[in-house]
Amino acid sequence: MTQEKETAMFGTKRIIGFSALALLALTAQTTPDPHRPAPTLDSTAPALPPLKRPAILIFSKTNSYRHDSIPAATAAIAKLVRARGWSVYTTENAAIFNPAQLARFDALIFASATGDLFTPDQRAAFQKYLAGGRGFVGLHAAGDGSHPAWYQELLGYGGYTGHPGGGDQFQQSQLILLDRSHPATRHLPPRWRWTEEYYAWQAPLRADAHILARLDETGMRLEPKHTMGEKHAMIWWRCEGKARIFYSALGHKPEAFADPAHLKMIDGAITWAARKSGKGCD
Repeated sequence: MTQEKETAMFGTKRIIGFSALALLALTAQTTPDPHRPAPTLDSTAPALPPLKRPAILIFSKTNSYRHDSIPAATAAIAKLVRARGWSVYTTENAAIFNPAQLARFDALIFASATGDLFTPDQRAAFQKYLAGGRGFVGLHAAGDGSHPAWYQELLGYGGYTGHPGGGDQFQQSQLILLDRSHPATRHLPPRWRWTEEYYAWQAPLRADAHILARLDETGMRLEPKHTMGEKHAMIWWRCEGKARIFYSALGHKPEAFADPAHLKMIDGAITWAARKSGKGCD
């Protein structure tokens, strides 16, 4: 084979190789990341089916990181609600946050909903709903750093600093129960062993937050920004006026929503938020 032909063939292989790499790079750039959906705002409310009271709304819209556990969470929560003979509706459409439709629900559940979710009118409807003495339950990413300041203040936290990463992202530790009289925690042991992506916050919770369980940091591999000592709250409640606000940082992995103790905790939180059990915020 002549040198000219060898050079031509080699050049063709280089061009083909380069084109394939360029195509792969372009595909990687244009393929949507299922964990990073494009933020959207909703304007057309869904049509609600007939609902009998009590009724619970499960909301899992993600304008920031989307957790793989959301399908398992929404299915498990809906099953809990139906087991009580209550109505339940699940949606990711934030336009449901209007006065007429929210009035049909006794409590709202945010199943790892993330990001800035609402138009000004939807936010106002949400706040008016709570001002009427209704209930709210936030799970896992419903308490991360993607939410606007007004919402973080509502839940009682601020200055989210993240969670451990890499090989230390999921660690087994113990949750120390500080209050086992609440409907969400009365079935739990004084120390509850749990594996989680443990969230941390820059400062302790608002002074009016009632901590039900905190993280025992003993023996954990935590960066300084993720350490909070005895102030490392994981499950708590507070009152926003007469509204009952409950939050649990647990539930990153789908299997969390098959754990009986965890599900019983969520069930107790829902009945409390709907004012069917427990006390507070009168």
